[in-house]
Amino acid sequence: MDMYRLTFAVACVTLAGCAASVTPLLPPGRMDVAAPILAPCSPDHRGAQSCEDARFNGTVISQIHKGQTQSEVRTIMRHDAERLETAGSTESWGYLTSYENQMVTWITFTDRTVSSLSHEIVGGH
Repeated sequence: MDMYRLTFAVACVTLAGCAASVTPLLPPGRMDVAAPILAPCSPDHRGAQSCEDARFNGTVISQIHKGQTQSEVRTIMRHDAERLETAGSTESWGYLTSYENQMVTWITFTDRTVSSLSHEIVGGH
């Protein structure tokens, strides 16, 4: 009987230790942290598509470099830009790359090849 109790006690301590190591310490009044980790986009689904697009854009924008053609950029980005500006032989495509910070990354083309990339913080969702 004593060996059974000892084995049981060791199992309980081990399980409690495992549970403690994966349970984050939360501030008072905070019951969970799942929403920001599992759902970085708005929990009420306003702007859900824009948020998901921004998450995707943020993962691929680093593949854009000076000298690439519009066709190459379109293939990398996989969807049309959220914003478009043209002036003469210059065209700029704006992709939302941070929904939380409302940051747009502008890809500027001169004569249909990438000439620069820049970032702009915009207001509103």
